[in-house]
Amino acid sequence: MKLLTRVLLALVAIVLVAVPSSFLITILLLPLWSWVEASFGIESVGHSGPAEWCYALVFLVLMGALLLGVLSWWRFGAKDGEPG
Repeated sequence: MKLLTRVLLALVAIVLVAVPSSFLITILLLPLWSWVEASFGIESVGHSGPAEWCYALVFLVLMGALLLGVLSWWRFGAKDGEPG
């Protein structure tokens, strides 16, 4: 039960960090999205900012990176077979 609680708390923390961070990163990557649109013809920037797929892509990449970071931290920082 203790492990399940830690995993759920870690997932909630990752989501709480990833949502606002991915929004900010997506906005900061506006030059990249403009380049993608100009180079490949993929609609990525509209009158209201980056397209939804840009936000989703950054969110998924950030979630993956955070999950890998937490898993590696648990894996290499573990003592006696328990995470953390």
